[in-house]
Amino acid sequence: MGNRSWLYFEHGNHDEQASADEIADANNNFPVLWQILLAGGDAGDAIDRQRVFGDAGTDNLASDAHAALARIRQLHAFVERHPMLHTLPQVALQFEALALHLAELIDQAPPHSSPRISANLDELSWLGGESEAESFIERQRRACNERWAEVRRCIDSGNHPGVDAALGVKRFADWETWAWHVGFSGISHAYFDGYEPPREERFADFEEEEPEESDDGLDYDDHLAGDLWRFEVDGRWGVMRVPQDDDNDDNGDNDGNSDRSRRITVVEPAWDDIRHAGANDPRLLWISLAGRSGLLLADADAPRVLLEPQLDEDWNFEDDIATALVGDHIGLLRTDGSWLLAPSVDEVWSFAEGMVRARVGERIGYVDLQGQWAIAPRFAEAEDFAPCGLAPARLEEEGGWGLVRADGEWALPPGFDLLQWRHDWEAFEATRGGKTGLLDAQGRVAIEPVYTQIELLGEYPVELLQSDDERDAAKDREPQAPRPKRFAVERAEGECGLVDALGRVLVPFDYGLFETLEPLTGEERVHAMVARDLVRVASKDGRKAKNAPWLRGIYDVAAGRELVPCEHRTLLPLTWGTQDIGWLVAQPLARSAKATKGQLAVGILRADGTTLHPQAYPWIATPVSVSDGWYSVVVRSELRKRWSAGEPVKAARNDRDVYVWLHADGREQPHTEHMAARHAAGDMKAAYELACHLRDGEGVDADPREALRWMARAAGVREPGDAPTAASPEGLPEAMRELATMLRRDAADGAGTADMGADAVMARAWLLHAVANGGADDAATQAQLGFALCEGVGGERDRAAGMRHYALAAERNSAMALFNLGIAHKVGEHDESGEPDLPSAIDYFRRAEAAGDADATLQLGGTLRAHALALAEQGHAHQEVNALHAEALYALQKLAEDDDKRLQGWACYELGLMRFRGQGAPRDADAAERWLLTGAALDDCDDNRESQGPCVEALAEELYGDPDSPLFDEAKARAWTQRLHALSGATTSGAPE
Repeated sequence: MGNRSWLYFEHGNHDEQASADEIADANNNFPVLWQILLAGGDAGDAIDRQRVFGDAGTDNLASDAHAALARIRQLHAFVERHPMLHTLPQVALQFEALALHLAELIDQAPPHSSPRISANLDELSWLGGESEAESFIERQRRACNERWAEVRRCIDSGNHPGVDAALGVKRFADWETWAWHVGFSGISHAYFDGYEPPREERFADFEEEEPEESDDGLDYDDHLAGDLWRFEVDGRWGVMRVPQDDDNDDNGDNDGNSDRSRRITVVEPAWDDIRHAGANDPRLLWISLAGRSGLLLADADAPRVLLEPQLDEDWNFEDDIATALVGDHIGLLRTDGSWLLAPSVDEVWSFAEGMVRARVGERIGYVDLQGQWAIAPRFAEAEDFAPCGLAPARLEEEGGWGLVRADGEWALPPGFDLLQWRHDWEAFEATRGGKTGLLDAQGRVAIEPVYTQIELLGEYPVELLQSDDERDAAKDREPQAPRPKRFAVERAEGECGLVDALGRVLVPFDYGLFETLEPLTGEERVHAMVARDLVRVASKDGRKAKNAPWLRGIYDVAAGRELVPCEHRTLLPLTWGTQDIGWLVAQPLARSAKATKGQLAVGILRADGTTLHPQAYPWIATPVSVSDGWYSVVVRSELRKRWSAGEPVKAARNDRDVYVWLHADGREQPHTEHMAARHAAGDMKAAYELACHLRDGEGVDADPREALRWMARAAGVREPGDAPTAASPEGLPEAMRELATMLRRDAADGAGTADMGADAVMARAWLLHAVANGGADDAATQAQLGFALCEGVGGERDRAAGMRHYALAAERNSAMALFNLGIAHKVGEHDESGEPDLPSAIDYFRRAEAAGDADATLQLGGTLRAHALALAEQGHAHQEVNALHAEALYALQKLAEDDDKRLQGWACYELGLMRFRGQGAPRDADAAERWLLTGAALDDCDDNRESQGPCVEALAEELYGDPDSPLFDEAKARAWTQRLHALSGATTSGAPE
């Protein structure tokens, strides 16, 4: 089922309760559309009727519906102008439909109401991690505002790729993203359906289809219960029986396969309506005639009316007793149609513990299962009987509450401001004078009402975290006696203690918070939760600020002492082996250290609170934040598994950028030492990982020479100069590929052995060896071999063979191969004809861009533009040419707006020319000037210094120097011409090939 969330349309006049209608739902995510709708909102009243996973107590997030509609209309108008809209034009129809749907809802709201869009995100809060500085809803409110601010900024600047990125859309034509991530699929209106392709009809033309009938012509809305269905003839309803497939009676064959098309009339059509009555017997049905209802037994052999239509209103049976209204009075019906309690009371509740509350006039009494007054109406207020046989009640409106027995006598005389049975406590919560206490099941005062707050310190639901094997094993063990209930009580702000069900103090009032410890498994619960009576305590260490963080510790209840001092922002239980327990602790680092060292200082304590591993690591076991409750489960599970097996876990240091390995005995082992030991034990992957780390400087100091030696060992030889023919069968194909790459780069930059050509020859040999020894399915290996063959690295050039290897790599989505195939088709080197194939080049560049290659994006933009110009010269339709130009604009704007400045200059150059010449969009000389001026100012890298000259040349000659230009300006043209001459080594021949 997942973690559900719901979106509502709230409306209502100021003097009445707001109505909330569901308009969308989602599962395990917070759709982007919802975030746009909720921007500018704030916390609102909780709509909790659909909270089924467990109520976390969060508010709703709500915003003004008129403002939300305005945002959708603004986004719709921008999408209508999107250069990639031709690839999925239905997206514009979806935005239009949503805007019209919201407008209809607003128009239907009562006059002078304040309609709002409201989201129930309560179940998502379980996935939201911890934050002490702000609530979950506050974080979501801020995220919605930031999302819309970024969308609005991109809209205002005409940045279509930026809007896509802000919406989380990587490919405009990807309907799945629009349906599920953006969120059109979850909108409740029938127009939207994420399981089907997007509609091509407009919302105004849409007509909802009639509900589909079943295979045998039945409308499931007419199903009553079991094999009973209602049917209509001339406006009257009857009941028929449709035999099930597994029926074995006169209506079916001996194999139990009946003819489902055969329908047996049970009740002739004679009623205005027929409904299931909710009783245990599915044959009991409500029938309606002339505005009144009765009760029918739809027995196949002897159907009969149990109660003629005489009820003005009915409510479904609960435990085979139904409530019904006749005139102005309410009664209780049995399943045979007789009255358990004749209509005589003004209000009635549900039966609880054999009694039902009923009100006559202004007084409440209790009716028993025989329909007799067990306690005559005499209470001003009363609650249901609790399982212990007592019920809270009071005699006068201003009087106190007491506990009454089933015979009407007081078990506890009135004297409390409020009494409420708490099922989880198995006791009554009692309030008097603004203070809270506890009454036991006999009505005796167990905890005097002297506390401002009492909360049960519950046990974590361990069965939710147990594996199937653990649950099966638990069935064979003797059940453990439940731990006596304990209560966290507050006597003043910041002064909390722990007491038992008799009010005895177990933990002194030195803390501000008590928390349940979370076991990972049933095994952990056995020795961490049961063998030792430990609770997690928290304090703010005297700080009064509202957002002051809680500092956590551990208190040993049995020993009556603090085991771990309250010094830790994060403190989680750990277990390993069969007896060992400890504590995973974490503290946020100072902001100045976060950029390079991570966000946390994580460590491990022994059971007694002493340090096993100091808080010197941003992460332990896996690189995630243990301050997030869900990620911490992964860390604790991984640590338990490895330490229980006698293996160390990986960690990073906060004080220096290195990896280390932590052992259960407290030892810290250097990364290189650990990986070398693993390799010595036969682990080739350890050699490969260490080689990559030494090459990249990840977790160790970079050492290219040492990296080369370890990569050779991972490939199966002792030294980098050893021939592939000497490699061991255990050598890793990926290591062979990387060794070849490292050797080729050495040969290219002069850092290899004395004979540079030898390195290149060895590189090709290793690639051929890798393909022949397990690397044939590796895209990177095929792409590298394709490059070596096409470029003649380490041997004769063989473009035909290289292209074949490129093709194999491209089938596996290698960005390198796709890009190089695109270049080959663009310049005509893909076959012997030597003719460029721009459509194929464009397809390869598109695929390379989708694989994450930014250079492919630049090539895509330029090649699309070149192809569009060629088609225009050939007389192709303007629509086809413009679509190519529009896609080129979109690709180039991605780079021009990107934070990666490396390719920005050439993108600005291409964009400037296209906007000036009206290619892909109406001619806009001002926009062209902006892009070219941006490109002319860029000199932050070699690529952009090369593009400066063409940008300056275009400004000097086309924008300012051409008399036909709307920006013609002789003075500016001279100035930019002078700058062009001043650019030393400037290239003015256009974009790179």
